[in-house]
Amino acid sequence: MLRPYLDLLRRPGTFRFSFAAFVARLPMSMLGLGVVLFLTLRGESYTVAAAVSATGALANALVGPFVARYIDRYSQHRVLPLVVTGAVTLQLTFVVLVLVDAPVWTWFVSFAIGEALVPNFGSLARARWAHVLDEPKDVRTAFAFESVVDEVVFVAGPPLATLLAISLVTWGAIGASIVLLTIGALLLAPLRATEPPAAGNAHVGGRAAIRYAGVPLIVGVFFFVGSVFGSSEVVTVAFAAEYDVRGWTGLLLALYALGSGIAGLTLGALHLRTPLPTQFRTYLLLVALVSVPFPFIGSPALLGVAAFVAGFAVAPSLITGFALVERLVPSQRLTEGLTVVMAGLTVGFATGTSVSGPIIDAYGASTAYWVLVVSSIMAALIGAAGTPYLVRSLAGADSDNGVDAHGDPV
Repeated sequence: MLRPYLDLLRRPGTFRFSFAAFVARLPMSMLGLGVVLFLTLRGESYTVAAAVSATGALANALVGPFVARYIDRYSQHRVLPLVVTGAVTLQLTFVVLVLVDAPVWTWFVSFAIGEALVPNFGSLARARWAHVLDEPKDVRTAFAFESVVDEVVFVAGPPLATLLAISLVTWGAIGASIVLLTIGALLLAPLRATEPPAAGNAHVGGRAAIRYAGVPLIVGVFFFVGSVFGSSEVVTVAFAAEYDVRGWTGLLLALYALGSGIAGLTLGALHLRTPLPTQFRTYLLLVALVSVPFPFIGSPALLGVAAFVAGFAVAPSLITGFALVERLVPSQRLTEGLTVVMAGLTVGFATGTSVSGPIIDAYGASTAYWVLVVSSIMAALIGAAGTPYLVRSLAGADSDNGVDAHGDPV
């Protein structure tokens, strides 16, 4: 099962850029949780903590596609140092403002701007894979691998964030995120051999990635999938606190990601011939089905089992969504296209987090898990209703790109 991935990683330069992007992505699973832990451990409510975290995620979603557009136009090595420097500076400012008890509105502003400037390193890695690989099936395997890397990030990040915040210092997870972001960017930016060429003037005047047929529907689906993630994260923090097992928080979140990573690794090695829109619809239905039990769970141990099982439906839905975007959007806008759908995921994450916070404060964690259930059902309904539209959109894009229904050259 691992051979397709090992073959890809043996190609010149691929392991180096994928590893660099992995390091830079670790904050993706640590920073939002780190903010919630940082503020709640200092006595703030879940409503405030979730709102700050959600504001940062929302800012990243709104600004991220524009950052990606400039990366497509001017190249990764030119844009990365500028935006990462700004992001790190503002995140450090946020920590200082909280520690000195500055007005709460300054927390929101500093954290939002800092998050807005963080590039989506998963999109940068996927754009490099699409550049260095010629066979569509290899690109799909590479995208599956990067989705598994995302899940590894969500396995490793939450326990580390919890340990640092609870055992070391309340802002420890945020500090570690800043260090990892800096190291990852420093490792990735100099790797010019695998970098997609700057689109330059070819990038000017074309359609924005969101305007390509099929992309808005995937963004809509990813919004609700992101809401599943956001609500799951903040509600699980509260659930662990209610059952006096706060130290389990990272493990419970990691089990969800572990199940998802195993499923993604398996899917990427199979090379299924089922049409992508059909796969997308099926996996979204599974996400909805496995989410239903969460409001009824009454122990941390059962929650861990349910989270692990539920994770098996998550990675396949993301992998197929990214694979669809890779075929719907032209190569000179691929970083932007991938970032746009990630923005949908991020806005959904922010929404799920911000909606869940007040429900936790008023009714408790178990009730707040209904946000997760409703979000998963909405994702499945949109995916099912939009399957015919995705089929037509894909046919049109494939015709323009000279490939068949499976993405293979004709």
